[in-house]
Amino acid sequence: MKFKCKHILLSHKDAENSSHDRPLGTAMEDAEDLIKKLRLGEIKFDDTARQHSACLSGPKLGGELGWQEEEHFHPDFANAVKVIPIDQIGPPIISPWGVHVVWRTG
Repeated sequence: MKFKCKHILLSHKDAENSSHDRPLGTAMEDAEDLIKKLRLGEIKFDDTARQHSACLSGPKLGGELGWQEEEHFHPDFANAVKVIPIDQIGPPIISPWGVHVVWRTG
């Protein structure tokens, strides 16, 4: 299955290739806060990805991951993204690299 999405990766101290010293619980709280603000239109996804994402797609592409086969991603991430309705931001997703805020765009 192919899907298209944008994401914001929030690293935590126990994540692979960690870039942050916050605990996982704090990363989850931060993700939930960003999701709330994004859904209310208080912040813009691309700008937030550029400012907060630990993934290279954040600063360069506003979090855009483009069209990808699900096999390209970690199963936890792919399985969670598949159930997010198109044009919606889902709940936080935990992967080995951190906590993801995901907007499924296709």
